[in-house]
Amino acid sequence: MSSEKNASGILLVEDDRATRNLLRALLLGEGYRVFVASDGASALAAMRNEVPDLAIIDLHLPDISGIELASLLQPEVPFLAFTVDESEQALQTCIEKGALGYLVKPMAAEPFLRHVQVALERGRDQRNLRRALKDNRLVNTALGVLMGYWRLSEPRAFDALMAYTTARNLKTFDVSTRIVAAINALSAETGADHVATEARLFLDEFGSVLLKGDS
Repeated sequence: MSSEKNASGILLVEDDRATRNLLRALLLGEGYRVFVASDGASALAAMRNEVPDLAIIDLHLPDISGIELASLLQPEVPFLAFTVDESEQALQTCIEKGALGYLVKPMAAEPFLRHVQVALERGRDQRNLRRALKDNRLVNTALGVLMGYWRLSEPRAFDALMAYTTARNLKTFDVSTRIVAAINALSAETGADHVATEARLFLDEFGSVLLKGDS
């Protein structure tokens, strides 16, 4: 077992005892440190002792919804949704909230563990980049613009910004500058303002990024 796995802590939030025990055993067998909870309240209580690297959350909990819980944990804790709900609406909601994966029960052990490993890697990359950018006011302002313009969660806005810059081989700070300038142009829009029109077209480009991320 790798030291990387041994260093990773996972919060497992599942109200069904049999499922919870099975998943816990699978994760422990891979060397992960596992914290279990049966509802939202106990999950938040577990967070007081240690912030996990990943949360695996059942969407249907007895006290609050899994989506509500995920919103309370983010952006510090990335999450995987784990549910029997195969509806498009549930999937779309999780995507909008920045879920790193949508796992439908029942799921075999091998694909489940593979999804967990990929989510941990993505979550680690996001945290490292956030730490590098967290003190930059410009980037934070740009994220706020995307969150407001597209009604995104912070993790989802962050993913959109990273996807846009990567696809176009641009610097994060340069794109952030354009985002802030665009929203300022829209705020000052008067009549047939071509600057505001260009600003809106630029911000709308993130729509294609979001759609690609959803596919």
